[in-house]
Amino acid sequence: MKYLRVLLMTVGLLYGASDLALAKDVTFKVTDVPGYWFDTGVDIAGTRSLAIIAPADTVIFNQKVEARHTVTSLIWPSNAKPGELIDQDAANTNNHQVTLATPGLYVFVCKLHPYMLGAVIVDDPATKGLDVGQQLTLLGVTPDGTLTFDSYSDLTLRLLRAFFIVTNPTTNWKDYTKAGQTYQPIYPNVPVRVYAGGNLVGDDDHLPLLGNAIVGQGYDGKVIPAQVKPSTKGVGEVWVDTQFEVTAGKTPSFPGTISVVDATNDWEVKKKIALPAQKMNNGHNMWPSHNQEQIYQTEWHGKSLFVLDRETGKLLQEIEVGYDPAHVMTRVDTEQVHTGLNGEDGVVELNRNPMTGFLTKNRVISMQDPAHPTKPTQPHAHWMGHDGATMATPNANTADSSLFDFDENKVVSKLKTGALSIAVGMMPDSSKYYVSNYLGHDLSVINMMSLPPSRVGGNISLLLGYNPVTGSTTSCTPTPATSSSPAIPCLIGGLPVQTPVSPDGKFVVTANTLGGTITILDTATNKVVKILACDPGCHGVNFGAKQGGGYYAYVTSKFANRLIVLDYDPKNNGKADDARIAGWVILANNSAPHDDAITGNNGQGGQGVLPVPNVYNGWVQKLPVGFCTLLSHKQQNPLGNLPSENCR
Repeated sequence: MKYLRVLLMTVGLLYGASDLALAKDVTFKVTDVPGYWFDTGVDIAGTRSLAIIAPADTVIFNQKVEARHTVTSLIWPSNAKPGELIDQDAANTNNHQVTLATPGLYVFVCKLHPYMLGAVIVDDPATKGLDVGQQLTLLGVTPDGTLTFDSYSDLTLRLLRAFFIVTNPTTNWKDYTKAGQTYQPIYPNVPVRVYAGGNLVGDDDHLPLLGNAIVGQGYDGKVIPAQVKPSTKGVGEVWVDTQFEVTAGKTPSFPGTISVVDATNDWEVKKKIALPAQKMNNGHNMWPSHNQEQIYQTEWHGKSLFVLDRETGKLLQEIEVGYDPAHVMTRVDTEQVHTGLNGEDGVVELNRNPMTGFLTKNRVISMQDPAHPTKPTQPHAHWMGHDGATMATPNANTADSSLFDFDENKVVSKLKTGALSIAVGMMPDSSKYYVSNYLGHDLSVINMMSLPPSRVGGNISLLLGYNPVTGSTTSCTPTPATSSSPAIPCLIGGLPVQTPVSPDGKFVVTANTLGGTITILDTATNKVVKILACDPGCHGVNFGAKQGGGYYAYVTSKFANRLIVLDYDPKNNGKADDARIAGWVILANNSAPHDDAITGNNGQGGQGVLPVPNVYNGWVQKLPVGFCTLLSHKQQNPLGNLPSENCR
């Protein structure tokens, strides 16, 4: 028996792991349960998504869920053989397996739901320490490319930190109800064989300990602050998909609630909606009807769209629309509802009954270029034009973006963007739009005014000159830890998700998962002008009105239970150099009125975020008087091209 096995079993006792011995083959169950999406059933340092196997063992992935997924190699040893990598051309419900012979670290992801992670270490029994590999390769960066880096590097430690946070909800998700306590996730403190510049770090008897190395980077170890409420109120309310919250009436296989925040009065959660009679499996994103009376809610791990009464939170309608509906928006001129089918090839269009608000399915609009069809596009977070004439989609499966013209009734452009394009934000005059590329770590810009539509320059990197070896950026060098102060890492973007354009068209605010940050881009220069710290799994962004004028950007995170209120332009002067976090709301609130008791992951999983009333250009002009009069003249008319009084 390898010496390491004895050491790992000892560490397992310290960390509560049930078995850390080398497995003979391993099976992951692919599930919809938060934190255990790739589940071995065996706990290793708090995660059930990690397995340690011997060379030439087989890894099996069993899917027994209704949602479509992929099993895709995300990270692998750079010397792995082609047969040791796995991916599918389309999302599916199939079982998969792969045999791994090359020692090193392998991480797998679902490209539809990229928080779904599983990892395998193929450990050579003839060596000491866990074999991570000499160099690792990361999927993405360019639409058809990868990034290779030393196994002992800042990027490796960032990625491993993210893995152990994502897959350990019990200990490692950040809980803002624990103000005054130190946030320090648990990492397995085992010796690892890692390399820098081709050389083994340490020697067989003095290998670095993984947990110490991650902690030493300074990402964690900070005291959780007490809640700070913004001094200036918002307008209306903010609906948040607390997607990983678990309730009594549904099993953990069907997680997700909606947390409704009062932005006008007390900055507190005033309602929790679980819909216990429905699956509403991982409710992900929302949009309101034009009169703000109905809320449209998707379930990302299912097939349904839900229509809710905004005042009461009661279910009005559930309609099956297709696999893995991700984001939803209305069309300004017709009030039709459009929902991206992330597990399929298009956007479903639904007609709305103006009397009841009920929906009927009209058609599915393919996002393919009819002349050059390829594999399914799997669109995620689309955006609709301010006048109802256009719709832009990010196509996660084809690394491109489609622009659909409703007047011409066809896709008028399908342009390459970046690896795993995931979200779109559009200018308020529909002149251009931005696409966030999750595995490209950047933004693409599309000019909608040219014929045909065209790319604007190269992609805008959100890594800010990041050096994957040292962790430095063009504007920052990490501060090493001393005996009296912790290390201070550089802020970077990376793995960007939602990226809307502000209602006045001046800024793009992007939530970045890799850096756990918020980047602010000036649309006039297409340059990042500000970066602020967020939370683990920073994900959702949307804009709502601020009392007295201007806007807040509301930001949510998957693995922290707070809603950040970002005052990105405090002086309302078109500059973001003084952008600041004005305060936040703790989304865990068991005392709020609810339709089902919260039993786990309190307030966690923040993804979709919807301020009501809807203040984007085109939609704000449709508001009923009761909402419209809450807004300033400029908020009623974001572009200043209409009469000052806009209320109906």
